[in-house]
Amino acid sequence: MVSLFKSEDLSIVLTETTNPSFDRYSVSYPNDFLYALNEDVVIDSTDGGHSMNTCVFECTQDSFMYRVNNSLTDFHYIHHKARPIRIRKDHGCDLLTDKNYTIQSYTLGYLRKPTELTLENPQNEYSDFSDHIMYEIIKMAAQMYVENQGDPRYRTLTNEVLTQE
Repeated sequence: MVSLFKSEDLSIVLTETTNPSFDRYSVSYPNDFLYALNEDVVIDSTDGGHSMNTCVFECTQDSFMYRVNNSLTDFHYIHHKARPIRIRKDHGCDLLTDKNYTIQSYTLGYLRKPTELTLENPQNEYSDFSDHIMYEIIKMAAQMYVENQGDPRYRTLTNEVLTQE
């Protein structure tokens, strides 16, 4: 499943500076994005010279103002350290900073959507999974088919753990 992992440096756009408490940066996720695994940002003070790699803090649209208003949270830039707030949107996210630091770059490590299987070209090789994983997927699919089509007393899924070990 390693071939499903991707890491990209995404472009960030400063979209809102009118709020007196925070700046808002917008990020658009790639089209093949499925699930975020890690997120890294490089922040720097507004006067420059204190670049630092850090991670983001996930918040919802309803709860982020608590972290913005509380001066003791790590959202605030103190001693050249801070963590931006990430608010997830439909096709990306917003990153918030307290006007004392800027975001230089944003790197997203994510699980991409697997290639869709169709019957248009059945001879094409499916390369998203390695060979030993494909055999396990085929085995589980066959067991599920036998259970659904055969005798309901035949319970393959309950014995799945025993056959995997």
